Amino acid sequence: MNIVIIPAFFQTKKNPTIGSFFADQAKALQKSGHRVSVLYCDAYSVKCIRDFAAYEEEERSETEGITIFRKRVFCPLKHGMEGYRTQFSKGIIQLYEQYLAGEKVDIIHAHCCVWAGDAAMRLSDKTGIPYIITEHATLFELHRDKIRKGNEQYIRQAFERAAKVVCVSHAFANLISEYRTSGDIEVIGNVVDFGQFQPEKSEPHSETRFLTICYMNTSDQLMKKGMDVLLKAWRDFSRKQDAVRLLIGGGGRAAQKAVDWCREYGIEHTVEFVGQLSREQVAAQMQECDVFVLPSRYETFGVVYVEAMACGKPVIAAANGGPDDFVKDFNGVLIEPENVDALTEAMQYMARNRAYYEPQRIVDFVKERFSGQAVAAQLTELYNRTLGSGE
Repeated sequence: MNIVIIPAFFQTKKNPTIGSFFADQAKALQKSGHRVSVLYCDAYSVKCIRDFAAYEEEERSETEGITIFRKRVFCPLKHGMEGYRTQFSKGIIQLYEQYLAGEKVDIIHAHCCVWAGDAAMRLSDKTGIPYIITEHATLFELHRDKIRKGNEQYIRQAFERAAKVVCVSHAFANLISEYRTSGDIEVIGNVVDFGQFQPEKSEPHSETRFLTICYMNTSDQLMKKGMDVLLKAWRDFSRKQDAVRLLIGGGGRAAQKAVDWCREYGIEHTVEFVGQLSREQVAAQMQECDVFVLPSRYETFGVVYVEAMACGKPVIAAANGGPDDFVKDFNGVLIEPENVDALTEAMQYMARNRAYYEPQRIVDFVKERFSGQAVAAQLTELYNRTLGSGE
Protein backbone atom coordinates (compact mmCIF):
# COMPACT_ATOMS: atom_id res chain seq x y z
CA MET A 1 0.00 0.00 0.00
CA ASN A 2 1.27 3.50 -0.86
CA ILE A 3 0.62 5.87 2.06
CA VAL A 4 1.14 9.65 2.21
CA ILE A 5 1.48 11.06 5.72
CA ILE A 6 0.83 14.76 6.44
CA PRO A 7 1.89 15.82 9.97
CA ALA A 8 0.87 19.15 11.51
CA PHE A 9 4.38 19.51 12.91
CA PHE A 10 7.55 17.56 12.29
CA GLN A 11 11.14 17.13 13.39
CA THR A 12 13.81 19.55 12.20
CA LYS A 13 17.59 19.64 12.37
CA LYS A 14 17.36 22.08 15.28
CA ASN A 15 14.64 20.11 17.05
CA PRO A 16 14.90 16.44 16.04
CA THR A 17 12.50 15.17 18.73
CA ILE A 18 9.39 17.22 17.89
CA GLY A 19 6.71 15.08 16.30
CA SER A 20 8.80 11.98 16.90
CA PHE A 21 5.69 9.83 17.31
CA PHE A 22 4.63 10.72 13.75
CA ALA A 23 8.03 9.59 12.47
CA ASP A 24 7.92 6.40 14.56
CA GLN A 25 4.52 5.47 13.12
CA ALA A 26 5.75 6.11 9.59
CA LYS A 27 8.76 3.86 10.22
CA ALA A 28 6.53 1.14 11.64
CA LEU A 29 4.31 1.22 8.55
CA GLN A 30 7.34 1.09 6.27
CA LYS A 31 8.79 -1.89 8.16
CA SER A 32 5.47 -3.71 7.84
CA GLY A 33 5.76 -3.56 4.04
CA HIS A 34 4.04 -0.31 3.05
CA ARG A 35 5.53 2.46 0.95
CA VAL A 36 5.48 5.66 3.00
CA SER A 37 6.06 9.30 2.06
CA VAL A 38 5.79 12.38 4.29
CA LEU A 39 4.61 15.79 3.03
CA TYR A 40 5.29 18.71 5.37
CA CYS A 41 5.36 22.52 5.30
CA ASP A 42 7.32 24.62 7.78
CA ALA A 43 5.22 27.78 8.17
CA TYR A 44 6.74 31.08 9.32
CA SER A 45 5.13 34.37 10.26
CA VAL A 46 6.68 37.87 10.17
CA LYS A 47 7.85 37.35 13.75
CA CYS A 48 9.94 34.40 12.58
CA ILE A 49 11.43 36.06 9.49
CA ARG A 50 14.98 35.29 10.65
CA ASP A 51 14.20 31.59 10.97
CA PHE A 52 12.56 31.71 7.55
CA ALA A 53 15.69 33.25 6.04
CA ALA A 54 17.99 30.79 7.82
CA TYR A 55 15.97 27.71 6.77
CA GLU A 56 18.28 24.77 6.23
CA GLU A 57 16.00 21.77 5.76
CA GLU A 58 16.35 19.70 2.60
CA GLU A 59 13.31 19.67 0.31
CA ARG A 60 13.74 15.94 -0.26
CA SER A 61 15.39 13.49 2.10
CA GLU A 62 15.20 9.84 3.06
CA THR A 63 15.38 8.13 6.42
CA GLU A 64 14.98 4.41 7.03
CA GLY A 65 13.17 3.88 3.73
CA ILE A 66 10.78 6.83 4.16
CA THR A 67 10.91 9.75 1.73
CA ILE A 68 10.26 13.17 3.26
CA PHE A 69 9.22 16.10 1.07
CA ARG A 70 9.10 19.49 2.74
CA LYS A 71 9.19 23.19 1.99
CA ARG A 72 9.03 26.44 3.87
CA VAL A 73 6.07 28.74 3.45
CA PHE A 74 5.82 32.36 4.52
CA CYS A 75 2.55 33.41 6.13
CA PRO A 76 2.53 37.20 6.58
CA LEU A 77 -0.91 37.09 8.19
CA LYS A 78 -0.21 34.10 10.42
CA HIS A 79 -1.44 34.53 13.99
CA GLY A 80 -1.88 31.98 16.72
CA MET A 81 -2.35 28.36 15.70
CA GLU A 82 -4.76 29.02 12.85
CA GLY A 83 -3.45 31.76 10.60
CA TYR A 84 -1.41 29.53 8.32
CA ARG A 85 -4.24 27.17 7.24
CA THR A 86 -4.44 28.30 3.61
CA GLN A 87 -0.70 28.55 3.00
CA PHE A 88 -0.04 25.20 4.67
CA SER A 89 -2.62 23.45 2.47
CA LYS A 90 -1.32 25.11 -0.69
CA GLY A 91 2.21 24.02 0.15
CA ILE A 92 1.15 20.41 0.72
CA ILE A 93 -0.68 20.30 -2.62
CA GLN A 94 2.34 21.81 -4.39
CA LEU A 95 4.62 19.16 -2.89
CA TYR A 96 2.25 16.41 -3.95
CA GLU A 97 1.97 17.73 -7.51
CA GLN A 98 5.73 18.14 -7.80
CA TYR A 99 6.80 14.78 -6.41
CA LEU A 100 3.93 12.28 -6.18
CA ALA A 101 1.34 13.15 -8.84
CA GLY A 102 2.54 10.34 -11.13
CA GLU A 103 2.19 7.64 -8.47
CA LYS A 104 -0.80 5.58 -7.37
CA VAL A 105 -1.33 6.69 -3.78
CA ASP A 106 -3.80 4.55 -1.82
CA ILE A 107 -4.48 6.66 1.24
CA ILE A 108 -3.62 9.99 2.88
CA HIS A 109 -3.06 9.95 6.63
CA ALA A 110 -3.06 13.32 8.39
CA HIS A 111 -1.88 13.85 11.96
CA CYS A 112 -3.85 16.66 13.68
CA CYS A 113 -6.79 18.39 12.04
CA VAL A 114 -5.26 21.87 12.55
CA TRP A 115 -4.13 22.05 9.87
CA ALA A 116 -2.86 18.78 8.46
CA GLY A 117 -6.43 17.48 8.36
CA ASP A 118 -7.54 20.49 6.35
CA ALA A 119 -4.64 19.99 3.93
CA ALA A 120 -5.50 16.29 3.58
CA MET A 121 -9.12 17.16 2.81
CA ARG A 122 -8.11 19.63 0.09
CA LEU A 123 -5.60 17.19 -1.39
CA SER A 124 -8.28 14.50 -1.34
CA ASP A 125 -10.65 16.84 -3.20
CA LYS A 126 -8.09 17.24 -6.00
CA THR A 127 -7.02 13.61 -6.24
CA GLY A 128 -9.95 11.50 -5.07
CA ILE A 129 -7.69 9.70 -2.60
CA PRO A 130 -9.44 8.99 0.73
CA TYR A 131 -7.96 10.52 3.85
CA ILE A 132 -7.79 9.62 7.52
CA ILE A 133 -7.16 11.98 10.44
CA THR A 134 -5.44 10.89 13.64
CA GLU A 135 -6.03 13.58 16.24
CA HIS A 136 -3.43 14.25 18.95
CA ALA A 137 -3.80 17.95 19.76
CA THR A 138 -4.57 19.14 23.28
CA LEU A 139 -5.93 22.23 21.53
CA PHE A 140 -9.39 20.68 21.77
CA GLU A 141 -9.20 20.27 25.55
CA LEU A 142 -7.00 23.06 26.86
CA HIS A 143 -7.22 25.84 24.28
CA ARG A 144 -10.68 25.76 22.77
CA ASP A 145 -10.86 29.52 23.30
CA LYS A 146 -8.08 29.91 20.71
CA ILE A 147 -10.25 28.43 17.96
CA ARG A 148 -12.02 31.34 16.34
CA LYS A 149 -15.63 30.74 15.36
CA GLY A 150 -14.72 31.31 11.73
CA ASN A 151 -12.35 28.36 11.84
CA GLU A 152 -14.77 25.94 13.51
CA GLN A 153 -16.35 25.29 10.10
CA TYR A 154 -13.05 24.13 8.62
CA ILE A 155 -12.33 21.85 11.56
CA ARG A 156 -15.79 20.28 11.48
CA GLN A 157 -15.66 19.91 7.72
CA ALA A 158 -12.30 18.09 7.81
CA PHE A 159 -13.46 15.68 10.53
CA GLU A 160 -16.84 15.04 8.90
CA ARG A 161 -15.46 14.32 5.43
CA ALA A 162 -12.59 12.10 6.58
CA ALA A 163 -12.98 8.43 5.63
CA LYS A 164 -11.97 7.56 9.20
CA VAL A 165 -11.05 9.50 12.33
CA VAL A 166 -8.65 8.07 14.89
CA CYS A 167 -7.84 9.26 18.39
CA VAL A 168 -5.02 8.05 20.59
CA SER A 169 -7.14 7.41 23.70
CA HIS A 170 -10.76 6.67 24.57
CA ALA A 171 -11.20 9.83 26.64
CA PHE A 172 -9.94 11.93 23.75
CA ALA A 173 -12.23 10.11 21.30
CA ASN A 174 -15.21 11.08 23.45
CA LEU A 175 -14.05 14.70 23.35
CA ILE A 176 -13.61 14.78 19.56
CA SER A 177 -16.93 13.01 18.92
CA GLU A 178 -18.77 16.35 18.85
CA TYR A 179 -16.96 17.15 15.58
CA ARG A 180 -18.12 13.96 13.83
CA THR A 181 -21.84 13.38 13.46
CA SER A 182 -21.51 9.64 12.90
CA GLY A 183 -19.48 9.25 16.09
CA ASP A 184 -17.42 6.43 14.51
CA ILE A 185 -14.03 7.27 15.99
CA GLU A 186 -11.34 4.60 16.24
CA VAL A 187 -8.77 4.41 19.06
CA ILE A 188 -5.19 3.49 18.16
CA GLY A 189 -2.29 4.51 20.40
CA ASN A 190 1.05 5.95 19.40
CA VAL A 191 4.10 3.89 18.46
CA VAL A 192 6.95 3.49 20.92
CA ASP A 193 10.41 2.43 19.77
CA PHE A 194 11.05 -0.69 21.84
CA GLY A 195 14.47 -1.04 20.25
CA GLN A 196 15.59 2.22 21.80
CA PHE A 197 13.41 2.16 24.91
CA GLN A 198 14.11 -1.13 26.64
CA PRO A 199 15.24 -2.38 30.06
CA GLU A 200 18.93 -1.97 30.69
CA LYS A 201 20.94 -3.10 33.67
CA SER A 202 22.29 -0.10 35.53
CA GLU A 203 24.64 0.38 38.43
CA PRO A 204 22.76 0.25 41.75
CA HIS A 205 22.39 3.59 43.50
CA SER A 206 21.56 4.34 47.10
CA GLU A 207 18.94 7.01 46.41
CA THR A 208 15.48 6.61 44.90
CA ARG A 209 15.54 8.45 41.59
CA PHE A 210 12.39 10.00 40.20
CA LEU A 211 12.49 11.30 36.63
CA THR A 212 10.26 13.69 34.71
CA ILE A 213 10.60 14.80 31.07
CA CYS A 214 8.82 17.74 29.45
CA TYR A 215 9.28 20.62 27.05
CA MET A 216 9.57 23.92 28.91
CA ASN A 217 9.43 26.44 26.09
CA THR A 218 6.53 28.42 27.57
CA SER A 219 4.82 28.92 30.91
CA ASP A 220 1.75 27.25 29.39
CA GLN A 221 3.77 24.09 28.81
CA LEU A 222 4.96 24.10 32.42
CA MET A 223 1.38 24.32 33.62
CA LYS A 224 0.04 21.78 31.14
CA LYS A 225 2.60 19.24 32.32
CA GLY A 226 1.87 20.02 35.97
CA MET A 227 5.39 21.09 36.87
CA ASP A 228 4.00 23.42 39.53
CA VAL A 229 2.12 20.49 41.09
CA LEU A 230 5.16 18.23 40.90
CA LEU A 231 7.54 20.66 42.59
CA LYS A 232 5.07 21.48 45.38
CA ALA A 233 4.58 17.77 46.01
CA TRP A 234 8.33 17.20 45.87
CA ARG A 235 8.78 19.89 48.53
CA ASP A 236 6.44 18.01 50.88
CA PHE A 237 7.76 14.57 49.91
CA SER A 238 11.50 15.24 50.08
CA ARG A 239 11.25 16.81 53.55
CA LYS A 240 10.07 13.46 54.90
CA GLN A 241 12.34 11.19 52.83
CA ASP A 242 16.04 10.53 52.89
CA ALA A 243 18.07 9.67 49.80
CA VAL A 244 15.67 10.81 47.10
CA ARG A 245 16.38 12.74 43.94
CA LEU A 246 14.26 14.29 41.21
CA LEU A 247 15.78 14.63 37.74
CA ILE A 248 14.07 17.02 35.31
CA GLY A 249 14.80 16.55 31.62
CA GLY A 250 13.86 19.04 28.92
CA GLY A 251 15.00 22.48 27.92
CA GLY A 252 13.27 25.68 26.94
CA ARG A 253 12.92 29.36 27.73
CA ALA A 254 10.57 28.71 30.65
CA ALA A 255 12.91 26.29 32.44
CA GLN A 256 14.17 29.16 34.60
CA LYS A 257 10.71 29.46 36.11
CA ALA A 258 10.95 25.87 37.33
CA VAL A 259 14.41 26.60 38.73
CA ASP A 260 12.97 29.60 40.58
CA TRP A 261 10.23 27.43 42.08
CA CYS A 262 12.87 25.02 43.38
CA ARG A 263 14.70 27.87 45.09
CA GLU A 264 11.45 29.23 46.51
CA TYR A 265 10.57 25.82 47.96
CA GLY A 266 14.09 25.14 49.20
CA ILE A 267 14.43 21.89 47.24
CA GLU A 268 17.27 22.75 44.86
CA HIS A 269 19.62 20.33 46.64
CA THR A 270 17.41 17.32 45.75
CA VAL A 271 16.39 18.43 42.22
CA GLU A 272 18.67 18.22 39.19
CA PHE A 273 17.94 19.84 35.85
CA VAL A 274 19.61 17.72 33.17
CA GLY A 275 18.67 20.02 30.27
CA GLN A 276 17.43 19.30 26.78
CA LEU A 277 17.87 15.65 25.87
CA SER A 278 18.13 13.69 22.65
CA ARG A 279 15.94 10.63 22.28
CA GLU A 280 18.94 8.45 23.13
CA GLN A 281 19.55 10.48 26.28
CA VAL A 282 15.88 10.28 27.29
CA ALA A 283 16.05 6.49 26.99
CA ALA A 284 19.26 6.42 29.06
CA GLN A 285 17.70 8.55 31.80
CA MET A 286 14.63 6.31 31.90
CA GLN A 287 16.81 3.23 32.17
CA GLU A 288 18.67 4.78 35.12
CA CYS A 289 15.67 6.07 37.07
CA ASP A 290 13.51 4.13 39.53
CA VAL A 291 10.17 5.86 38.90
CA PHE A 292 8.86 8.12 36.13
CA VAL A 293 6.48 10.88 37.27
CA LEU A 294 4.56 13.47 35.26
CA PRO A 295 1.32 14.93 36.73
CA SER A 296 0.05 16.57 33.53
CA ARG A 297 -3.23 18.41 33.63
CA TYR A 298 -4.17 16.79 30.34
CA GLU A 299 -2.66 14.28 27.91
CA THR A 300 -4.29 13.02 24.74
CA PHE A 301 -2.01 9.96 24.97
CA GLY A 302 1.23 10.41 26.92
CA VAL A 303 3.98 8.64 24.99
CA VAL A 304 6.63 9.40 27.65
CA TYR A 305 4.80 7.18 30.15
CA VAL A 306 4.84 4.27 27.70
CA GLU A 307 8.53 4.90 26.91
CA ALA A 308 9.30 4.68 30.63
CA MET A 309 7.26 1.48 30.90
CA ALA A 310 9.15 0.10 27.88
CA CYS A 311 12.26 0.49 30.05
CA GLY A 312 10.50 -1.50 32.78
CA LYS A 313 9.81 1.45 35.07
CA PRO A 314 6.62 2.12 37.05
CA VAL A 315 5.00 5.51 36.48
CA ILE A 316 2.95 8.09 38.35
CA ALA A 317 0.43 9.93 36.19
CA ALA A 318 -2.69 12.00 36.64
CA ALA A 319 -6.01 10.53 35.48
CA ASN A 320 -6.18 13.15 32.78
CA GLY A 321 -7.33 11.32 29.65
CA GLY A 322 -4.58 9.42 27.83
CA PRO A 323 -2.83 7.54 30.66
CA ASP A 324 -6.19 6.27 31.94
CA ASP A 325 -6.09 3.66 29.15
CA PHE A 326 -2.81 2.02 30.15
CA VAL A 327 -1.73 2.90 33.71
CA LYS A 328 -2.78 -0.05 35.89
CA ASP A 329 -2.04 -1.16 39.45
CA PHE A 330 0.84 -3.38 38.34
CA ASN A 331 2.65 -0.69 36.35
CA GLY A 332 2.00 2.56 38.19
CA VAL A 333 -0.29 4.89 40.09
CA LEU A 334 -3.01 7.22 38.78
CA ILE A 335 -3.84 10.26 40.87
CA GLU A 336 -6.41 13.01 40.67
CA PRO A 337 -5.19 15.90 38.46
CA GLU A 338 -3.78 18.96 40.30
CA ASN A 339 -3.84 17.13 43.65
CA VAL A 340 -0.57 17.90 45.42
CA ASP A 341 -1.38 15.71 48.44
CA ALA A 342 -2.26 12.73 46.25
CA LEU A 343 0.99 13.10 44.31
CA THR A 344 2.98 13.33 47.55
CA GLU A 345 1.35 10.11 48.77
CA ALA A 346 1.98 8.38 45.44
CA MET A 347 5.69 9.22 45.58
CA GLN A 348 5.87 7.99 49.16
CA TYR A 349 4.21 4.76 48.08
CA MET A 350 6.66 4.32 45.21
CA ALA A 351 9.66 5.00 47.44
CA ARG A 352 8.51 2.19 49.74
CA ASN A 353 7.25 -0.29 47.15
CA ARG A 354 9.13 0.19 43.88
CA ALA A 355 10.92 -3.14 44.32
CA TYR A 356 7.61 -5.00 44.05
CA TYR A 357 6.95 -3.86 40.48
CA GLU A 358 7.90 -6.47 37.88
CA PRO A 359 9.83 -4.83 35.02
CA GLN A 360 9.19 -7.57 32.46
CA ARG A 361 5.45 -7.60 33.13
CA ILE A 362 5.41 -3.82 32.62
CA VAL A 363 7.33 -4.15 29.34
CA ASP A 364 5.20 -6.99 27.98
CA PHE A 365 1.96 -5.09 28.66
CA VAL A 366 2.90 -1.98 26.66
CA LYS A 367 4.79 -3.85 23.95
CA GLU A 368 1.68 -5.85 23.08
CA ARG A 369 -0.23 -2.60 22.55
CA PHE A 370 2.22 0.04 21.36
CA SER A 371 5.08 -1.62 19.52
CA GLY A 372 5.58 -0.62 15.90
CA GLN A 373 4.42 -4.04 14.78
CA ALA A 374 1.23 -3.86 16.89
CA VAL A 375 0.25 -0.34 15.79
CA ALA A 376 1.12 -0.98 12.13
CA ALA A 377 -1.15 -4.03 12.17
CA GLN A 378 -4.02 -1.97 13.59
CA LEU A 379 -3.51 0.77 11.01
CA THR A 380 -3.23 -1.70 8.12
CA GLU A 381 -6.53 -3.25 9.14
CA LEU A 382 -8.06 0.25 9.29
CA TYR A 383 -6.71 1.16 5.84
CA ASN A 384 -8.07 -2.07 4.36
CA ARG A 385 -11.51 -1.43 5.84
CA THR A 386 -11.45 2.14 4.52
CA LEU A 387 -10.51 1.13 1.00
CA GLY A 388 -12.70 -1.96 0.98
CA SER A 389 -15.80 0.00 1.97
CA GLY A 390 -15.24 2.50 -0.81
CA GLU A 391 -15.31 5.43 1.61
